[in-house]
Amino acid sequence: MASAKKIRIGIDIGTNSIKLASYYTKKKSRKHAQLLKYDFMVEDVVKDVREINETHIMNGIKILLSEVPYRRADINVGLSAQYQNLFFLQLPQIASHELKQALFWELAPLLTDPVDQYDFDYAMLPQSQKKKVNILLAVIKKNRIDWLQKVFKSLSTTLTLLETSTLPTIDLFQRSHPKSVESVGILQLGGSNSHYTIIDTAHHPEFLYLPFGGNTLNRTIAKTEDIPFVEVEYLRRGALEVSSKGTPLTSLYMENPKIEAQLKELALTIRKLNFRHFYNTGQKIEKLYVTGGLLNDSFIRSFLTLSEDIMEIPAEMWDPILEYYPDLELSPSNAFQFSTAIGLAMR
Repeated sequence: MASAKKIRIGIDIGTNSIKLASYYTKKKSRKHAQLLKYDFMVEDVVKDVREINETHIMNGIKILLSEVPYRRADINVGLSAQYQNLFFLQLPQIASHELKQALFWELAPLLTDPVDQYDFDYAMLPQSQKKKVNILLAVIKKNRIDWLQKVFKSLSTTLTLLETSTLPTIDLFQRSHPKSVESVGILQLGGSNSHYTIIDTAHHPEFLYLPFGGNTLNRTIAKTEDIPFVEVEYLRRGALEVSSKGTPLTSLYMENPKIEAQLKELALTIRKLNFRHFYNTGQKIEKLYVTGGLLNDSFIRSFLTLSEDIMEIPAEMWDPILEYYPDLELSPSNAFQFSTAIGLAMR
């Protein structure tokens, strides 16, 4: 999947915003690399992310692409899926030109609908057994992306690859930690959902879809406090110090038993998967790597900083911006948000 072109672009279509990462394969050109974001609420397009539709997304993509030389680029797009869409396959050694056709047939018994109704992409994982190849596979229904293909056709450019959001983040982690031999967990915290993946070089990975994100917290607080959704979002972003009723965000968190229950459930679910992995393989999860825009919420970051007490393993906040865009100055509010977009650009 390597690209011969000079510019690579990754576009992560999330629930709350669209993130774009442009990356130049030639070192002398990397000073032109950019990280751009189109935030639907900041742009005042909507007051609640549930109002976002395909037209909003199409316009956002066009605005972002107008700021980069996209017609000379390879463009990879990630579209958030509201379900678990990852599979792990272990196949005999096979010629690279035959792999995609083999995966097509391997997928058939795993899917609820005929395989030709899906688009799929894959990443090669480190080999754990001789004469076997380990493959991480992501699928998405074609009818979910038809409109997206039309957007890029109208821009006189094409998608060389379509991916869902979790696969490129895991692929990027493998690229960033090529010598890692520890068994680790990768927690990707998003707007409407999150994903947890166990990477174990000696055993196959495990995946967990988590119906938890920043919007979950917003709705819980908004309903409990009887304040607007958008107000809670700006409180969590640090744009407001107190709510319209004079309450600081910390109190909205600490005094809300439903929030406490949601965070406990998140921690317990991750601990259960870690224990199951240990029980099945004898391999303990040594560290938790956390990324995603939800980490910009100071309370959530503090919660995960105490990971060794809460989840029984130490946590490290992982932001690939520091590695791949070390000279790019971004506001602190944009930290951790570009993991998927950078992973897409690097494919």
